[in-house]
Amino acid sequence: MSEGKNQAQKELWNTSVGERWTRRQVDIDAMLAAFTQALMQAADLEGGPPQQVLDVGCGSGETSLMIADLGHTVTGVDISTSLLDLAQRRAGDREGVTFMEADASDAVFHSPFDLLISRFGVMFFDDPQAAFIHMVQYLKPGGRVVFVCWRPPGENEWVTMPMQVLASVTEPPSPPPPDAPGPFAFADPERVRSILTNAGLTDVKFTPADAAMPMGSAKGAIKIAAYVMEVGPAALPISLLPAEGVAMVRERMTSAILPRLKDGHLSLGGSIWVVEARKASGRAN
Repeated sequence: MSEGKNQAQKELWNTSVGERWTRRQVDIDAMLAAFTQALMQAADLEGGPPQQVLDVGCGSGETSLMIADLGHTVTGVDISTSLLDLAQRRAGDREGVTFMEADASDAVFHSPFDLLISRFGVMFFDDPQAAFIHMVQYLKPGGRVVFVCWRPPGENEWVTMPMQVLASVTEPPSPPPPDAPGPFAFADPERVRSILTNAGLTDVKFTPADAAMPMGSAKGAIKIAAYVMEVGPAALPISLLPAEGVAMVRERMTSAILPRLKDGHLSLGGSIWVVEARKASGRAN
């Protein structure tokens, strides 16, 4: 693997972010459940013949395990050691699922795939064009790509609400360039269409989906504030604040959450693209 390639993401997902997502796995999977369902519906794996599936950015294994339980063979690939260790524990002795610690943008796979799938895992490459060219070569002719990615931050309440609280305490970090690696790098459908088309994919389709996302399973504003401060784009800048700054954010986050509670719980809106594409039937690996 070339020096420095996707290095910032590797460091994040093997330190603070990976640790938090491993510890919060149950709540994060519940938070993303509606979008996981949208992804699986688009993948259309239920009831069909067995397929070979590549799950890019598989994390703690939620989608990989669902695919294996439908009778398909799936390779889940991720860069986070802690998330993959959790995925392996969750898999137990299931057949048909393999987890691989690797960067999908240059990993070597030993058999072609019918489907490349990803739940919020394809937006973090330093060079997404090169990454998709590399991954698509492992798709069979006629093979499909199905993934979900976030629409712009302003359309995602689970982002705007915590960032507004952060901004009331300290100057928030400047937003990254729209094409920088990160959760919202694929928010622009025209950019994504160009990346996929240049990688040899056709029939590119974008379907918007919106859902309320539960912010953790614990009841009460204090516990929900702790979750919101650990998951999402506000988490890293909050973690870099001095102790008194973190305490002030926690106090204001709790106050902002209180009037939004319903039966002790909080849900915030999320907005995504469900993206589908296909490799041309005559295009060999």
